[in-house]
Amino acid sequence: MVRQLTGKDIELVLSLGADLELVKADPSQIEQVVLNLCVNARDAMPDGGTLTIETLNTQLDGAQTHEHSMESPGEYVMLAVTDTGSGMDADTKARVFEPSSRPSLRTRERGWGSRRCMAS
Repeated sequence: MVRQLTGKDIELVLSLGADLELVKADPSQIEQVVLNLCVNARDAMPDGGTLTIETLNTQLDGAQTHEHSMESPGEYVMLAVTDTGSGMDADTKARVFEPSSRPSLRTRERGWGSRRCMAS
């Protein structure tokens, strides 16, 4: 489904870890978040680029858990979606996790149909 969303001008790179630990998450919400991130990435790369989806098992220490607002050090599974698009300006980055009831964050012109979506 991601390949259909991205179009022919965007290279899709999958770097999926082997033997990932199990996570407690709603598969539908994870799918929704990944697809929304892919749509946002596509819209940020109108002339093409690279979209990378990566998963891996990782160990976070105390400093890393504090940096990422995690509760405690330990084993985690990372899911990363990155792209070579235009990115967000500093003001947008500062507001990225505000509740969606506040004014919409815009990384593209008015009139685009896609909006950000955060699963809780």
